[in-house]
Amino acid sequence: MPMVICVMALLVYFSFFLYGRCVLAQDSYVLAFRAAASRGDEPPSSYVSENAENVAGRKYFGSRSISFETSVSGKEVRVTGTGEAKHGAMGSYFLKPRGPWGYRAEARAAQRQYAGHIRKLTRLKDIGKEILDIGEK
Repeated sequence: MPMVICVMALLVYFSFFLYGRCVLAQDSYVLAFRAAASRGDEPPSSYVSENAENVAGRKYFGSRSISFETSVSGKEVRVTGTGEAKHGAMGSYFLKPRGPWGYRAEARAAQRQYAGHIRKLTRLKDIGKEILDIGEK
């Protein structure tokens, strides 16, 4: 019976780990995309540091020490999130993991002016139609 209880507890801890990892990947991408799309004079790293707590919120149950780091390389914004899954309920049982279960997720987004890009492509398409119409006459 103790082994069954231990296995059930490990399944719960694995669930916390996987849930935290999936949510961290999602939040890392949201922060990277919003930092890349933000307009203004503030750099992407300050946007991420200011808004990380709002994006992460309180959805990381079973996890602790969620943090986000930002790096910018050219027009690419990279956000790396890290966290740990809690697993302290098993005491000193022989299957208890030694140390924290850390996880990490990384997301990238490119800084682009999407509206200007779409306008440019639309204009090129219109010019191409005009050239083809002139060629048919």
